[in-house]
Amino acid sequence: MLTPRQRQILYLIVRLYSEFEEPVGSKTLLRESLLNVSPATIRNDMVVLEREGLLHKAHTSSGRIPSFSGYRYYVNRLIHHEDEMRVLEEDDNAIAELFHERQVDDLQLAQMAADVLVSLTGYTAVVLGQSNDSHHLKEFKLVYLNEKNLIAIMITDGGRVETQLFVTQYPVTKDIISKTSEIVNQELVGTSIEDVYHRLKLTIPLLTQRAVSYSFDFSPLAEKTLHSLKGRQYHTSGKNNLFDFIDSLTNSEELKDLFTLVDGSASMYQMLENRQAGIEVLFGVDMSPDWVTNLSLVTGKFKRQKQEFTLGLIGPTTMPYHRIIGLMEKMITELTNY
Repeated sequence: MLTPRQRQILYLIVRLYSEFEEPVGSKTLLRESLLNVSPATIRNDMVVLEREGLLHKAHTSSGRIPSFSGYRYYVNRLIHHEDEMRVLEEDDNAIAELFHERQVDDLQLAQMAADVLVSLTGYTAVVLGQSNDSHHLKEFKLVYLNEKNLIAIMITDGGRVETQLFVTQYPVTKDIISKTSEIVNQELVGTSIEDVYHRLKLTIPLLTQRAVSYSFDFSPLAEKTLHSLKGRQYHTSGKNNLFDFIDSLTNSEELKDLFTLVDGSASMYQMLENRQAGIEVLFGVDMSPDWVTNLSLVTGKFKRQKQEFTLGLIGPTTMPYHRIIGLMEKMITELTNY
C-alpha cells in the first residue's frame, strides 16, 4: 500500500518523464512540484516505489523512470479525475468541428474521428466496425453427394446462405443424412447463430450419435456463418507516424510484423474486439507481437444503430495519458450521442 506522498511522487515522475523523456531525480521533483520534504525523504520514497516494481533506476543517472506497472498504476488509480482529463479548448474545437453538419454514414464518421485524433496527437489510429445484429437459424439442410461426402447448408432469418463440404470418416446413407438434418432443425431452428455454433459443437453430436449411431460436427459451418455475418470493417490512419516513436533499433522483420498488426491482422482484430465498454489502455507488454514494448494502445467503444465500433490510438508508452484518455473519452461521448 502506497502512502499519499509516494502516490504523488509516482504521479509526478510519470508526468515529468512524459514531458521531458529524461530520468527524474529528487532535485527535479522538488523543483517541479510543491513537495515540502527533504531530497533524502524523496529518495527513500523512490526506493520504495522501485521495490514495488513501479519505477526503474536509470543506467545513466540517479534518476528514475516509470515501469509498465508504474504506468498501469498511474492510469488505473491516479488520473481518473475530471479536472485531470479536461480536454484543451483547441482539441475540443477540433472535435466539435467533426460533427458540424456532417452527412456521412457511420463508418465514414468513425474514420473521420480517427483522422481527427491523428491530427491532434501525431499518433496512429485504427477503427474496427462490426455488425451487432442478432441472427437466427431459419433452416438447416444436408445434401447427400456420396457415402463419404455431403454438403451442409445453413440459412439465417436474414436470408444469408452459407454452405460447406463435409467429408465423413465412415460411410453414411441418405437415411442417416435425412434423420440428422431433421434433428438439427428440430433442436436449433429459431436459435441465435452464436448458440447454434455451441450446440453443434457440444450437444448435437451426442443426439445424432444416439439417433443414428453417428456423431456429426457441423460447427465449422456455423463458425463460417458467424464470421460472414460480422462483416468487419477496418480503417487505419496516420500509419507512417509509427516511425516517430518506435525504437530506432527495430529491425526489418519487427517493422514488418508491426505494420502487419496495424494493417489489420487477426491479432489486432482480437485486441479490438476484446475491449470492454469505456476507455481502456493496453500496454506494449500486453500486445502482440511481444517485442512491441514501447507502444501503448488507448481504445474506446461506441455503438451506432446496428454497428459497434472500436476506436484505437497507438502511441509511445511515454504518451501523456491524462490528455490522450481525455481526448478519447470526449470523442467516444460525441460519437455515441451524435
